[in-house]
Amino acid sequence: MQEKSLSFSQVVALVSAVGTKRTVLVRGENGIGKTALFHALRQRPEFVNHTASLIDCTQLSDGSVWMPDIDREAGVSRELPNVRFGVSKTNQKGVPGSRPSLIGLDEIMKVPQYIKNVLAPIYYEQRVGEHYLVEGSLVCCFTNLLAEGLGDLLPPNLRNRFIVVHMRKPSIDEWLKWAAANGIAEFVRAYVKATDGTMHSFLDYEPGGTYAGRDLRKDNPRIFNPKDGAQEGYVSPRSLHTASDIIHARSTMDDETLQAALVGALGPVGGAELSSFVRFESDIPEYGRVIKDPMGTALCTNPTAQIVQVMQFASRPLNRDEAEAVVKYVRRMSATMQTMFTSEVTNSSKVAMFMTVREFVALMNDNKVYL
Repeated sequence: MQEKSLSFSQVVALVSAVGTKRTVLVRGENGIGKTALFHALRQRPEFVNHTASLIDCTQLSDGSVWMPDIDREAGVSRELPNVRFGVSKTNQKGVPGSRPSLIGLDEIMKVPQYIKNVLAPIYYEQRVGEHYLVEGSLVCCFTNLLAEGLGDLLPPNLRNRFIVVHMRKPSIDEWLKWAAANGIAEFVRAYVKATDGTMHSFLDYEPGGTYAGRDLRKDNPRIFNPKDGAQEGYVSPRSLHTASDIIHARSTMDDETLQAALVGALGPVGGAELSSFVRFESDIPEYGRVIKDPMGTALCTNPTAQIVQVMQFASRPLNRDEAEAVVKYVRRMSATMQTMFTSEVTNSSKVAMFMTVREFVALMNDNKVYL
């Protein structure tokens, strides 16, 4: 049976369900949000009272996990755990009032074998030295794919100690839903929406993949290609988030600086493509004009700029009056843009506010978009 690739939400659900009993090792491409799994787990009600520690295993060395403590009077030595693992003499299994731990071991398969050996009792027995983690503790691990060539080696004897799952890249719709809820700049969201291939994986171009037989370097040079040793940057969920931060600060930069920063975040192809979306800003009527006169403000005519505008309308309104004005303007746009707008709003944090606008509810019904 072929290995199944799971979405971000599926992996969170799996780790939450079995992680207190068995350790899940999540494999996936770089930059797709594996580390973000840990932060998603922290937000779940069952883990909010846990001590939480996300550990970059490549930074560990001798003494980073436990240190020997000599008891000369008793003629023995003990292993004292590092505080980051949340266990101590007064906080461990069997001690009343102890708090369980939530531990994320990142980049775990990039480390030397002796570090893997030191960490093994933690993910296999939930033990650091002689201290056992408190009941209800959860240990999860993250690593890259071996095919990426980043040195993530998983020996068979260690693999047998994990539940190993492959987390895939998000689809465009999955990423846009996350982006709308997390303040990602409308230009970035519009770029992903309008540009085919931003969420493709290099695995799609391998034998058995959707685009097997195509030349990844020529067909989709914007994404990560482990076979291209000269690749200077690429589009990924992580680098798109970086690009969003740059765009939010664009008022402090000239055009040349902005473009250089976007290329630095996304590589030459993705940076140039996203820069062209930002340039469409001059074709979009000022947001304040739309709010003040939604029926009289001229419609944007550039199809790509319209996508940017729709993303803007789904996230910018601060109150019901602004939401109502935006809906009136969108009602004048094409059916395609209306459908895109309603879909974006339903995925955003503004949906409750928009639902108080009668004309927006009618727009949803007209376009058959439902919560």
